[in-house]
Formats: sequence, structure tokens, C-alpha cells
Amino acid sequence: MIFASLVFSVAYSFIKILTRELGFWETAFLRGALGFIILSTWLLRVRQPVLGHRANVWPLVSRGLFGGVAMILYFWSLKMTTLANASSLHYAHPLFTTFLAVPFLGERLNRGKVILVLLAMSGVLLIVQPTPALLKVGSLPALASALFASLAYVSISFVSSREHPAAIINALSLATMVLAAPMTLLAWTTPSPRLWGFVLVAGVLTTVAQFFMTMAYKLEQASTVSAFSFTSILWSLMIGALIFGEIPDRLEAFGIFILFGSLIALVLVRSRAASRTEVQEAVIVPKDI
Repeated sequence: MIFASLVFSVAYSFIKILTRELGFWETAFLRGALGFIILSTWLLRVRQPVLGHRANVWPLVSRGLFGGVAMILYFWSLKMTTLANASSLHYAHPLFTTFLAVPFLGERLNRGKVILVLLAMSGVLLIVQPTPALLKVGSLPALASALFASLAYVSISFVSSREHPAAIINALSLATMVLAAPMTLLAWTTPSPRLWGFVLVAGVLTTVAQFFMTMAYKLEQASTVSAFSFTSILWSLMIGALIFGEIPDRLEAFGIFILFGSLIALVLVRSRAASRTEVQEAVIVPKDI
């Protein structure tokens, strides 16, 4: 899982470059189109419906729309702020999922969860620094992407046991492509051969990362794998510093580490509570939105 998280972080560094040169709308469109082609080809090969089964249409639609909005917002934040800032705030979605799981999945909030949520929120505040003078551009779309990602993951929980995983991810690819298409057509920039190469590299890397992530969940307990998946925040911090020269200030760095630790603890607490009550856990994998 650590390797998968590293590969995802490297892929998003290429996407960050693409958003700067092509814009986040076109980057999201190309990412969705490439993913749709790859996944549709795979689903046809294994004789599964490309768009999923008809009985699961509404959960797939909601998963696709919420996830598509989350991806576009995340790409926007990658263009506007540092890789570490965008990554840490986007992967804060377990905060929202914890609250959404109460009405939708019947989970209960105990004192431990509330304390961890408050601790994580303090980390978010240190990262965002919400004052007129200090508010970091790009932080708000990153945080909004976390909210929509959590809505997408709750939607997945209603269909994950009844639908092929590739079809669920394909719903995201299709929705992202459709949502981004109008703005992409209005301001299309033909990618250079170099940028086409970046698009292909990002697509291949995310596909490879998805494979290793899937293998990790097959070989290890979900709570353990999910905790290690948050190393993406640390990888993004290092890649941002090495490649883009993005060095967080002291408050932001402190907030990132507070958020990192509290999210791991929150995921473990929620997973243990779900196993005790035999209530299906909302999908907490912070990958590919």
C-alpha cells in the first residue's frame, strides 16, 4: 500500500504540471477519457457491462457525479496551491465521511471519534490558515473536494458488494469526462507531444497504483491498509519540496502532521467499530476519488 500511495503521488505531480499548462478542466477531461477507455476495454474483455448493471444505476450515477466534482475540484487545487496542501486537505475526507455515516449508514459518534475529528479539524485550520491575509489560494477547493469525495464513498457503500470494481471506477471516469467537457471545449488547448506523454504517464501510473492498492486490500485487513494509504500526504510533501520547491511554513507543516496522525487514528477507530457492529464501513480508500 505504501508503494501504491507513492505511485499515486507521483502521478498527481504530473497532473499538477498538466493543470498549469492545459488548465484543470482539460486535464480532468483527459484523465476521465483515458480512464474510461482503459476500464471499458477491460470490462468488455471480462464480459462485464461497461456502465454497470441496470439495478445499480442510481448509486453509480451518484458515485460518478460526486466523484467527478471531487476530482475537478482537486485538480483545481493542484493548480492553485502546493502539492502537500492540496493532498492533505483532499485526503481529509474521512472527517466528512464520519458525519455522513451517521444518517446514511447508521454509525454512531462516540467520544473518541469526536475528539479525533476535532483534532483533525485543528490540523485543517493550521493548513488553511483562514484569515483574509493568510488564506491560501486553492485550499478551499481542496477541502470542498474532500466533502464531495466523502459523498462519493458513501454512495459506493450501497453498491460495492453488487457491482464489479472496475464498473464503479468507470462511473467516475465517465462522469468526470462529461462534467469537464463543456469548459474543455470552450478553452481547448492542443497538448504538445510532451504533455501528451504526461497524460499517458499519469494514466498508466494511476492504473498501476490501483492494481497494487487492490492487491493490498486482498492481502491485508482494510483498516491496516487504509492507515498506510495516508502516507500519500507525506509523499506529496516530499515530492512537492523536491520537484516544485514547495516548502510549507511551520504552521502548515504542523497542521499536516496533526491531520495525518488524527486521520490514521480515525480510520482505525471507525474500522474497529464497524467490525464490532457488523455495519458495512463507508469506503475510506483515499484514492482516485
